[in-house]
Amino acid sequence: MFRYILVFFLILFCTSASANFKQIKKKAEINNPEIIFPIPANLKNCQTELYVSPENNFVTPVLKVEAPEGYGLDDRFNHAQNKFENFSFPCSGGNIEACKNVKRVILEWAKANAAQRTGPSDHEGRHWNDTLTVNLYIASPMMAAYSFAKQVINIPENEDKIIKDWFKKIVKKNQHLMYGLKNYDYGGASGVPRRAHNHALSSAVSHMQLGVLLNDSKLFRKAFKNYEAAIKYQRKDGSMPIETRRGGRAMFYQGRAMNALAVIAIIAEHQGYNIWDLNFKGKNYHNLVKFFIDFTENNEKVFKYAKENRWPGPAKDYKVQDLRSNSGSNWGWLYAYATRFPDHENVKRLKKWSENKSELNSYQSKIVYNFLNIKKKGFGSASWTVVEPNCHFSK
Repeated sequence: MFRYILVFFLILFCTSASANFKQIKKKAEINNPEIIFPIPANLKNCQTELYVSPENNFVTPVLKVEAPEGYGLDDRFNHAQNKFENFSFPCSGGNIEACKNVKRVILEWAKANAAQRTGPSDHEGRHWNDTLTVNLYIASPMMAAYSFAKQVINIPENEDKIIKDWFKKIVKKNQHLMYGLKNYDYGGASGVPRRAHNHALSSAVSHMQLGVLLNDSKLFRKAFKNYEAAIKYQRKDGSMPIETRRGGRAMFYQGRAMNALAVIAIIAEHQGYNIWDLNFKGKNYHNLVKFFIDFTENNEKVFKYAKENRWPGPAKDYKVQDLRSNSGSNWGWLYAYATRFPDHENVKRLKKWSENKSELNSYQSKIVYNFLNIKKKGFGSASWTVVEPNCHFSK
């Protein structure tokens, strides 16, 4: 009898979570305009000092996007983002001088009409790489930083308009939400909608942030469609079909997609909505995390998917997964997850591993290293996490 009651409540919970998300997806409104990520009240885990001289840290506007047609992005924008983080990280910790430089840099880029995409819009080759370049390295990090700046300094209305008009232009021009494309019909991703792809999730994050900055609820809600697809179309074991077919970068891309999902969920939180609990018959964010942890314990778990070797980039040996222990793009999601669900069995498993590190393999050691660094040590860069996760993901 107890078993049937338990099943009933599990079904009720899953149905309730899905029904609640359906309402959020259709009717969510902006409740905190311009606040994409709030500056934390407790800055213990945040960078608050400006460590570079603004005179020697030129974030020169890059006018046109010219990503390669094959694998890769336009690295000039990655370089610009890395230099911009010298200002955006301390601004996100409330540093006034840093925030003034954030505004200065963004205004320069806006007035120069930088990050122009001049390539094709055919959803192939360079179009994929151009749009991800702008969303990942310019639109998302600069909008988040601008939101921090607006929380710290006053910005004249005329400058605010120039900046917001530019943000709107580059997000719209680099839209790659993939709503109108047919589902994949080949390989391990057959039947999965393309809007669940990590590129589409990155575009969704930019749209969501733009919605918050402009107080546009319709733009804000766009990201939920991509979030839903990624959660719903994971496999039963928690692997993401589009990402885990990518050879030696299968888990690299699963981690990036999980980061994008975490960003969407955190931004939603700051507007008053909990979407972490979205559940489709056991397919949920917890299940994605379980697969990642399962993989670290037994890396062969991903081989049956990764051997497809679909666009693996430089990591063509699917039996050697490309994960760096100090990369926020690989592990940032963990900082959000472990601090929100400290009593979940996934987190308890990591706690147990951390008690006897000598018995861990190299992948387990990497995830435990990050688990033990939560609220202690930040990452040097934040592309797929948009902001520094130790400061703005940890709860």
